[in-house]
Amino acid sequence: MRVRIFSVVPAAVLALVIVAQAREARADTVFSNFGPGQTYVGNSWWFVGNDPGAGAEVDAFSFAPSETATLTGADLALTALSGSATPLNVYIESNSGGAPGTILDTLTQTGSYSAYPTTAVVNFTCSGICSTLDAGTTYWIVGQQTDATNQTGWLYSLADTGTWFYNEVNSATGPWTTATAGNNFSAFDVTGTASTSPVPEPGSVALLGTGLLGLAGVLRRRLA
Repeated sequence: MRVRIFSVVPAAVLALVIVAQAREARADTVFSNFGPGQTYVGNSWWFVGNDPGAGAEVDAFSFAPSETATLTGADLALTALSGSATPLNVYIESNSGGAPGTILDTLTQTGSYSAYPTTAVVNFTCSGICSTLDAGTTYWIVGQQTDATNQTGWLYSLADTGTWFYNEVNSATGPWTTATAGNNFSAFDVTGTASTSPVPEPGSVALLGTGLLGLAGVLRRRLA
């Protein structure tokens, strides 16, 4: 006797879809030096742009992602100190001998900020083809004024300190000057999209098992 099994195929397809959904991408914060709730020091900063008596400052701080992910953006704590609150250019750069190297990605400002004493966490996004950041690898986030005559404060992190770099020629790629070790980093986070583990979650496994058992039952009934 011939057995028709096409009517049970949707159940198997559904089970496979459930497993595939367990592997969907998710957006993560892969690095952050903010305090809880994206908190930061509200009255101290490093200049981005016009540094009085010095030049047009560009700042670079290192970070290492907690997981491998495709870059989606970053958040910076900012305030306008003079002139208008012009957008910043933000770059993700490679590491070259412990200093910023080449530009990997350019981030576009999507949020806004106001004059001090108002401060804000401002979002910057990566569009198009964005780099995959490797877990535990050192990268640099670089802030540059789009109008170097203006002055923005990139507010301090609550606790993150170390050696960082700057220049006062408004260049995103140096030449770099080493800041004093132990200085506060400015406050920022970096976000990325990572794939979940290829091992299905327990709930997905259970649903898959249920679907396969149902398929087996239908086949047994038809064979009988």
